[in-house]
Amino acid sequence: MLNGQVAHSYLENSCTLLIPRPPAANQSLRSPQPAAAAAASSSAAEEHGQGSGAGVGVAGEGGAEAVHVDRIRNCDIFVDAHDLYFYADVKLYKFHSRRTFDLRELKTLLIKFNTAENHYQICLRCLPQTAGAQEGSGGGAGGGGTGDAAKPKSGRKDYIATFLHLPTLADATNAQLPDKEPLVQEWKLKRITDQCQLQLDGNERTYKLTNHFGYGFASKYSGPLDTSELDRATCRVSEPHRMSPIQRRQERVVDEMKRFSREQYKMNFVELQVPSGHQNPLRYKPKIYETSMTQEQAHLLHNISREQTQEQQPWDILHQNEIDCGLISILLAICYDVRTTNNEATCESGWTRSILCPLYCYFEQFDNYRDVLVSFLRRMITYPLYRNFELGRQCVRDAIEVLKGGRNWLINQLLLTHQQFAGGEPSRDSFNSYYLEDYIRYVTSPSACSDEHLRLLARNLKNVLMDVNKRHLGLGVTEIETELIKELMQEMHLDTGSEGSSPQQQGHGDDELDLDNDPSGQEDETTTDDDSVITDSFDSMDMDMRFIENEIVYEDDEEEDEEEDDEDEDEDGDGADEDDDDSSSSTTTSSEAEGNSVIEQCSNSETAASISTSTK
Repeated sequence: MLNGQVAHSYLENSCTLLIPRPPAANQSLRSPQPAAAAAASSSAAEEHGQGSGAGVGVAGEGGAEAVHVDRIRNCDIFVDAHDLYFYADVKLYKFHSRRTFDLRELKTLLIKFNTAENHYQICLRCLPQTAGAQEGSGGGAGGGGTGDAAKPKSGRKDYIATFLHLPTLADATNAQLPDKEPLVQEWKLKRITDQCQLQLDGNERTYKLTNHFGYGFASKYSGPLDTSELDRATCRVSEPHRMSPIQRRQERVVDEMKRFSREQYKMNFVELQVPSGHQNPLRYKPKIYETSMTQEQAHLLHNISREQTQEQQPWDILHQNEIDCGLISILLAICYDVRTTNNEATCESGWTRSILCPLYCYFEQFDNYRDVLVSFLRRMITYPLYRNFELGRQCVRDAIEVLKGGRNWLINQLLLTHQQFAGGEPSRDSFNSYYLEDYIRYVTSPSACSDEHLRLLARNLKNVLMDVNKRHLGLGVTEIETELIKELMQEMHLDTGSEGSSPQQQGHGDDELDLDNDPSGQEDETTTDDDSVITDSFDSMDMDMRFIENEIVYEDDEEEDEEEDDEDEDEDGDGADEDDDDSSSSTTTSSEAEGNSVIEQCSNSETAASISTSTK
């Protein structure tokens, strides 16, 4: 499936596209005109009820040529607001428009085919431009606009550019357009093939488009599949001959978006969920230079190599590119299974090697390495056990090493995959018939696939790996990882806060436990908390009053002692009377005073009594 260039032009509110018809699959790409073929089948005339001739005569100076109508009608068309995909027989043409297509009233699209110039002509209506919008010479691949007003150019600048042999502004702008090609979400394209009609050279007769596409190795197979050998659990396309490669790709992308699990990807993002007793797949080191072939595999290789149905012919550019991309897709699935099982095949190895390869599941055709890597990485984080983006990149590096010098290892793994498909349950032998056996013959042929050619594939694959990132997967992986990091940071903050408050909470908890375990609180069960609080307050008031009375008594004693020292000894009688009064007052309060104050008062009363008796 090779991409082609589309010439286009804008005229007022319409866009005209000129799409060249690709040569036949069995014809050289250098031939400008298809070879004369037999007339189209009579079913075409019966389908439309117009005439009985199935061929169309083309008038010319040298005579008339018969054009194969079936090949011209074999098209598939997808359209969106700014994009149009046109698959013509064996080639895909993409066009991106800067203006918006008017698809509201698109009921029937007329496609004109010019047999003299050998191209399709499609005219699509566009929405009117806004007042402030200015558009250049048009968008998309190839060709310039004729209807839009271009910005006037300076004659002086054109003269200087011509004199200095520099590219003009228009040439520089057109050269930069392919680099600014937007990323198209192909799963949003709408298929309008059933709404299209084909008209040849302006004749009144119109034809409906048909669907007869090739599949398998180099797209050399056609017709319905043998459903008895088809693994319906793995293969999603049961009639690949009625679906164009772009439609098969669209089916794959939609299925992957439905089956992708955000939670499963989060679980394997930080660390792979490796079961106990198994080695981490990221730490495995494949031994691609240490391989051996069993007797059964040698016998199988001999039988496959002997089944050459036709002479080996050099492939054209279209088929060679498709074959190489298919080989890389098969090899990537094998490298994942080898790395995750430590090169010890399990009962799930057949399923793993088939589900990760879009060739088996959707009979998909690739024409560039970037699409191969993107499809493998998408399926790797969607279906198997370990869903990690870095693990997928490591599998790509393993494939690069195999292509550099592991031809024997690759042949051995292809034979092992053939055995797993043939002997597994359910049987996947149809994959062997349409792909693996042809690829085994291709890899084992030094003339068709030399060591230098494999090393070239390794260099190209390495360069593409450096450009592919998570944004190309189209599954929102970057947003999922950002969301997971935020969740982990929030958990870390919560854990830090709980650790900082845990000592205080623990202290409060110990105090509460001490209060609960205090036996004094359990003696009087009838006492409530309010009563205990009131009682404690009254007790504290009594103690305060006692301390105040004691302080007053002590102050009185100190004053009286000072007066006794100042008086003369002749007034002992009066002092004794005062001492008796003081002793009597002190004794009344002795019960409320401390022990040392009571002893002092008693000693003072005894001395006073002895003095009174001596005087008598």
